[in-house]
Order: sequence, then C-alpha cells, then structure tokens
Amino acid sequence: MKKGNYLIALIVFALTMMLINGSGILISMMAVVGGMMFRGVGGLTDAYNYLMDHLNLFSALTYLPVFVLFGLWYYFAVTEREGIRQSAARVRKNIYPVSVLWIAVAAFSLQHFITIIMTVINAVAPRLMEEYSELVEGSGLTEYSVLWVVSTLILPPLTEETIFRGLILRYLRRAGACFFVANLIQAILFGIFHMNLVQGIYTAIFGFILGCFAKRYQTLAAPMLLHALFNLFGTALVDMENAFLPDSVLTALVLLSIPLTIFAFLMIFFRVGEKKRQPQIQTGQEEES
Repeated sequence: MKKGNYLIALIVFALTMMLINGSGILISMMAVVGGMMFRGVGGLTDAYNYLMDHLNLFSALTYLPVFVLFGLWYYFAVTEREGIRQSAARVRKNIYPVSVLWIAVAAFSLQHFITIIMTVINAVAPRLMEEYSELVEGSGLTEYSVLWVVSTLILPPLTEETIFRGLILRYLRRAGACFFVANLIQAILFGIFHMNLVQGIYTAIFGFILGCFAKRYQTLAAPMLLHALFNLFGTALVDMENAFLPDSVLTALVLLSIPLTIFAFLMIFFRVGEKKRQPQIQTGQEEES
C-alpha cells in the first residue's frame, strides 16, 4: 500500500493537467456559445476578442476550480488530520519576521538569476526564446490590475504550491522516496506543467528550490510567499527596472544575483536572525515534506 502513493502522486498530476486545460477549453466554449446565442455569428468574434482582451480574467477563471478542488483535497488529506490550530502553530513556529525578509531577498535574487539561464537558452536555441517572448507578451502578465493580482500573485502560488509541494511531494515521500528524489520528481513535473520548454527549464529549477523551502520551513506558507514574490518581481519590478535603470545597472543586478542568492540561502538555512526555536509540534510533516 505504501508504494501506492506513487500512483496517487501521478493521479494528482494527471488531474491537474486535465483540469487546467479542460477548464480553459470549457470557459472558451461557454463564452463562444453565449456570444452566439445573444449576437449570432458576430457574437463568436466578440467572445473571442473579449477573452483576448481580458486574459487575466481568463487565467483566474481557469485556476479557480483547480484551486478549489486541490485545496479541498489538501484540507481533508492533511490539514484536517493535523488540525487547523496545529497547522497555524506550525507557521508561527517556523516563520519569523526576518524569515520574510530572507525569502524576499531570495525571490529578488532568483528572479535575476533566471536571466542568466535565459541568456544561455537564447545562445543555444534563439528560436525557442523568441517563441517564449511572444508567449509572454500575449499572456496578459503585464496588464496590471486587481485581476492581475489575483491571476498572477494569488491563485497560481496558492494552487501550484498546494498541488506540487503540498500533495505530490507529500505522496512521493509517503511512498518511500528520499527527499532529494521526491523533490526532483515534483520539480520536473512542475516544469512539464508549464507546457513550454523555456519556461519548463527554469520552473523545474525553481520548483526544486520551492520544495527545499517547504522542507526547511515545514509549511506551505514559505514556498507560497516565495512563489508570489517571484511572480511579482518577475513582472512589475522587472518592468520598472527596464524603464528606469541603465543597461549597466541591469547587468550588474544579474551578475550580483549569484552571490546574493547564495547569501540569502545561507541566511535561510542557517536560520540567521531567528529567535531560539521552541520544540516543534510532532505531526509527521517533518517526514513527509
């Protein structure tokens, strides 16, 4: 039965892919059918144009049912067994104000470090980078609004961390995989989930780091925060940097991202600035994350 957790982890991933793609198709079909019912053939074009002009809304509607399903799965499989109070206590015992600072520094440095990876990919496969750039430009990631906050900074981190670091990583550990192997598998699946080779490469690396944060802090709150800040810095902050900073400073930031990332990780994993820790609540999370 223990090995059956591998199958459960695979089922979680398969359901995720089906639901993400299926909900997007369903939303598109509903919009098209609704447009045709109210305005005939012209309504089809109107519906398509509306979705293309409101990509953040489309993204939010796509993620919402996935978040609800796996949020409930995580609640009944993990939180309810552990207890809501114990889960909240875990956050308080493991994340300090200084932890938020180090996580923010890590998110900032990692976002700039990704530029190095992108540069290498561009040198090896420029066509792939060109296709990725076109994808990003048409994704609505830089159409800032309240819906952008929901579709970029809230729903994806909550949903993806619950699925990959909350469920898949946990089931792989329950199946008997050591942390490194389990974390590597979920990171690769996280890269595949994004269905784009360029994005898949750096999200797999990022997914492995997120798994390390889940283990280090013993709560999904840490990778969720890192994920949200990473998305924020990769959109709004990068746009601001490109608008106001000269190329020399941008280059310096990218080069400094390597030592800064190392520094942030050392601060995090050696618990610099944290108060003396109280004994942790023994709930089994330490063995499963």
